[in-house]
Amino acid sequence: MPAQKYKYIKKPSWFGDEGPIYEHTGLNETLRVLFDQQTNGVKQMSVWETTFPPGVGIPLHKHPHPVEELLYVLKGTGLETVGDEQREVGPGSAVFVPPEVEHNIVNTSDEMLMLLVVVSPPGIVEEHLFEKRVKKATQVWKKEYFSD
Repeated sequence: MPAQKYKYIKKPSWFGDEGPIYEHTGLNETLRVLFDQQTNGVKQMSVWETTFPPGVGIPLHKHPHPVEELLYVLKGTGLETVGDEQREVGPGSAVFVPPEVEHNIVNTSDEMLMLLVVVSPPGIVEEHLFEKRVKKATQVWKKEYFSD
């Protein structure tokens, strides 16, 4: 009997069996899509996990109106900038990014920085971010990142 495919309930997996995985080579970023228009038919938001190796982050950038973004740190620590605010963030930190406000994050720890990202409306940010679909995450990670 084939394994059941779940549309609404996702478990941790970086092997591509719980949703698409993308790598953005220019940013050295790996993204695991949880919910979006193409994967689950979500209409109001996109949700994914993203990771950055030690010392890596995304350059200062902004999203067009009406895009709002929420970041929630799952693992690691980083330095987040949103507009004129800058602050160290770690597990449990939440960050809101309004439309058209410059922001970035850099991994300041010696472990993988893992974030949960929620973007609304869907489809605008992902157009340039979901660059190269892969079958499983290929970044060099410690075993703990692949465990169930």
